[in-house]
Amino acid sequence: MKQFLNVSRRYLWSTRVISQVNLTFFTKDTCMLCTNAKNILHDTLKSPDLVNVPIKLTTIDIMDPKNQEWFDKYCYDVPVLHVDRPNQPKPVKFMHYFYEDKLKEEFTK
Repeated sequence: MKQFLNVSRRYLWSTRVISQVNLTFFTKDTCMLCTNAKNILHDTLKSPDLVNVPIKLTTIDIMDPKNQEWFDKYCYDVPVLHVDRPNQPKPVKFMHYFYEDKLKEEFTK
């Protein structure tokens, strides 16, 4: 006599709520590293992998007198990118050299 076991399968999909990624790019005009980083950042943001990720980019020129606080902090470190999300205690920071794969990885967390 054969017995059959009836197995019920339940498939669960977890839907991850993607919160907005806020980027703050600190730069200055006369900085070749900044120009390179800006190009890499813009190429990364155009990636099809990020089409469903809500991203807001703010650029801050540290040489502008109204941004003295950021000049004092980053005058020798630009380019700097802060990656900030709601409920994240401190922003993730990228400094000096940007790599597209590392940026994508961080933006899609």
